[in-house]
This record gives sequence, structure tokens and C-alpha cells, in this order.
Amino acid sequence: MELNVSNIHNQLNYIAMKSIFLSAAIIINACLFAQNVKPIKAKLQKATVYLQGAHLYFNETVNLTQGINDIVFENISPSINITSLQANSKEGTVMEVRHFVKYKERPAITKKYEREIMHVLDSLDDTKFLEIEIKNKLIVISTEKNLLLNNKLMRGEMFKDSLALLSATMVYLNQQLNSIYEQELRIEKAKAKLEKTIAKLNERYQFLLNLQQNNGDENTENEQPINQVIVTVFAENAMQTQVNFNYLILNANWVPQYDLQASTITNNFQLKYFANVTQNSGLDWKNTNLTLSTSNPNEANSKPELSPWYLSFLAYRKTPNVNYLSNAMVPIQATTKKSVRTDDVKAEDYSQSEIEEKPLTDYINISQNLIRTEYEIKLNYNIASDGRAHKVLINQRNVPMQLAFAAVPKLCTDAFLQAKIVGWEDMNIIPGNARLYFDGTYVGEMYLDAFSTSDTLSVNLGRDKSIAISRKKIKEKFKVKFIDNEKIEIRTIELMVRNTKNIAIEMELEDQIPIVQGTNEIKVTLIDGDNAELDEPTGKLKWRLKLGSKDSKKITFTYEIRYPKNKPVAGL
Repeated sequence: MELNVSNIHNQLNYIAMKSIFLSAAIIINACLFAQNVKPIKAKLQKATVYLQGAHLYFNETVNLTQGINDIVFENISPSINITSLQANSKEGTVMEVRHFVKYKERPAITKKYEREIMHVLDSLDDTKFLEIEIKNKLIVISTEKNLLLNNKLMRGEMFKDSLALLSATMVYLNQQLNSIYEQELRIEKAKAKLEKTIAKLNERYQFLLNLQQNNGDENTENEQPINQVIVTVFAENAMQTQVNFNYLILNANWVPQYDLQASTITNNFQLKYFANVTQNSGLDWKNTNLTLSTSNPNEANSKPELSPWYLSFLAYRKTPNVNYLSNAMVPIQATTKKSVRTDDVKAEDYSQSEIEEKPLTDYINISQNLIRTEYEIKLNYNIASDGRAHKVLINQRNVPMQLAFAAVPKLCTDAFLQAKIVGWEDMNIIPGNARLYFDGTYVGEMYLDAFSTSDTLSVNLGRDKSIAISRKKIKEKFKVKFIDNEKIEIRTIELMVRNTKNIAIEMELEDQIPIVQGTNEIKVTLIDGDNAELDEPTGKLKWRLKLGSKDSKKITFTYEIRYPKNKPVAGL
């Protein structure tokens, strides 16, 4: 029997085409099913907001039939991160979860508005003839004006010495030009009116055309694509159960803000920890439970790896003489600051009140793990998708403080009132701007550096002019000596503090001696510090003073500088 190769090829092609059509039919049916299943408008239950980004959580009760169920959810953010999408069911088995974008089907074009459209098109055709008529009138007027002005008689070339002829000619020219300009003005007005009519007719034409294409639907918002989440759930029996799904969005964030309120009545410092929450996800968060997290899912989580560090000798070569200043690499310091619109944020009234109310912190649960802190807020919030900041209180703490004055006379002879706070780091805060209040009065802003290694937070509350401070060099004690090749300078500084208040005060006074960098030929020695605390790496001197009412205190310190006498020293 002879093998018919041609028939085999034809059968294989038939089978292949049948498989392709069958696969396409399955895909089309799946899409049609997703579009025909009545969608559920998912309600946002919870939002976990990160420093950049947010996780949205949905929970819906659904009815499942025995077997495989496709559940379609709408009210999904257009900025969904598809890779983060996940779902689970309380009793059913989630087989698949996927994202789908549904586009509005364009209705078939009907002849419903055909008559109105034809009427508008006829009017537009009529305007074309009016345009031609106006154009022709303008040409005629322009020609007439040119002939009149270019006539030799009008230019005075044929007057000779006839004064009467010149006078009659000027009268005629005046009358004719006035008539021509009046006609031009009327024609230009008609032209402008015609242009407005054409614009309105075109606008009407487009409006009717859109109505015709949308079967009379003027709402263009319906043409926007609809984001859907489709969860495929298997159920052994028909049941009612809960289906949960969640996903990440990127266009949301929160920024810390603090209120620091010092009170001399309670001798406490109240620290209020706020979050300015912003989101622009295209989905309004209505009556939603909030959780604020200090983590950032957009940061890379991979540990950096060190590359080999090679050393070698530099190879020098002659280079042409160039202007090194013009080719120098100048580092540019760029400062990035997030600005948040805080139109909704208003200053609170911090006046002392006897009214007791349940604090908001009673509704906040703080949890920590190895890498982040989360603030779960049990009160629901409404946060619109408008890119504006919404202020949320996430923590509050009263901590004891110690008030003391501080001064640096070398830079400023004013005394600054400072509050020393211990225990602030227990609030697990992150860096941010803080507003300062002292006894209910706003005194300014500061940057709260939560990454400071110090266990004591110093807050400046303002200047006090009633403490007199002075600093001067004592010329009589300034000495210069030469020993061998060394030059020795001895300098003495005098500080004077006077308390003019009616109460005793405590004060920290700061000054400094120079420090040496990059050489061993310069030596600085503190000869007499008047009981100062010396921080050798920085050269700072600190005195802790107690002054009674109307009391004064004088402090002097002396230091010595040694250096080669033939080498000038910079910074002296």
C-alpha cells in the first residue's frame, strides 16, 4: 500500500487548526464569562500605609456553588501592583487570583441622531458660501481703497496752483475713505460673527456624533477602563463563606510630624506623634481601618556585597597646560524635601483645659518586630484620593523634663532656655519636623533627629535677655615666648554671667580651645580650665553653673599653643 503523505499533512494541519480554534474559544469564553458574571463592589476594610506605598485589604462574604466559582470584584485601584496580589478563602480553596481590565463595549452606531447631524452639516455648508461672500466683499473694498489712494489727483500731482480743486479733492477723499472704512468695519463684524457660528456648529456636530456613538449616553466616565480582581475558588459543597484579597499600591505614603509641648505647671514634656497620610490611588478610603508602618516595601532588601579593593602605584604622564578650575569636579549638594499639602492640618488650641476626654492613644495598638514598628488604629478614617495630607495621631507620651539655661558666648551672648528630656526614644519615632509649644504658646519648629545616639533630647524653648553674658580676651595675660625654634602663645579668656532674675537658675556654659589636625608640629594644651569639662576630640569646654538671684559668676580659662616659629598657623 502506498503512503499518501499529502493526506497526512492535511489531517495534521486540520488537527492543529482545530486545537488553535479550541484554545481561542476557551480564552474568549473565559473573558466573556468574566464580563457576564455580576461583579461585587469590594469594600476596603483596612489599609496599611508605609513610608512609601500602602497595602489594601478587602473582605467580602460570597455564595459559592459546588465546584469551581469565579468571583469578580470591582472598586479596585488603577495603580494596583499586580505582582503583590493575593487571596484566600475561609472555607473554600483558592485556585487562582488574577487582575483583569474591563473596557466598555462601544455600542453599535445608530441613526438616532442622523437628522440633527444632517441639519448641522447643511448649516456648515451654508456658512462656506457666506465665507466666500465676505471674502469677496473685502477684496472689493480693498481694491477700491487702493485705487482711490493711488490716483494722481488724490496724491496732489495734478493740482498745480488750483486751491479750489485741492479743497474739493480733499473733501471727496474724506467722504470716500470714511465710507470705505465703515463698510470694512461692518464686514469684519460679520466675519467675526460667522466664525463664532461655525465654532458653535462644529461643537454641536461633535456633541451629536458622541451621542450617536454612545446611544445617547453623555457620561464619558463610563468609557474609563474598570479594574477587576477575579478569584477562582473551589467548593466541595454549596456554601456561604468569606473571600479575602489584598494588593500593594505605590502612590500613598505617610510623613511624621511632632508636637512638643513643655509645661512649667506639670514640669512635663508632652510629645504628640502624628502622621500626615497622603494617597492618590484613584480609590477613596471610606470608613477604613488604618495601620501605619515604618517600613518601606520599595527599598531594596538585598545586602550589599563588597568588591575587591585594589591598590597600585599611580602612573604619571605629562599633560598639556589646561585650566584646571574650569575642568574641576565640583560636588553639588542636593537637598530633597517632601512637601506635603497640609491644607487640612490646623493648629490646635493648646491652652490649659480642665475638660477630661478619652485620649486617642486608647484606640492605638503599637507592635514591633525585628525590622519595623506598626501603629494599628482602631478608629476608622475617611481619606480621599486627592493627594492632600490627612493628620492622624499615632502616639502620645508625657515625659519628665529638666529646665536649664545654656549659652555659647563665643557665638552669641544670649542665654537659651532648654528642656532636657530622657526616655523619648521609647516612642520608636522616626526623624521628622516638630512644632514647639511652651506653656501653651507656639515658639517655633525644630528637626527631631530620632537616629541620635544620645539618650537625652535637648529642646530649645527660646532666648532670655534677663541673663547678662560677656566674653573677652584678657590682653594683660596674653604672652608670646620663643624657645629654640618654637613659638609659644599663651591666651586667657574671661567669661562673665550675671543672673538678674528673682529666682535661682542653672546654666550650661560652653566655649572651646583649638584642636590640631593633620600635623604633630602644633600642640595645644589647656593650662587652666577653671573646672571645665573638656571633650578632647572637639576641644569643647563645658561648665555647669548654679546662680542665685542677682548672682554673678566669672570664669577664666587659659590655653597654650606651640608651633614652629618660621611657619604661620592658619586659624589663629
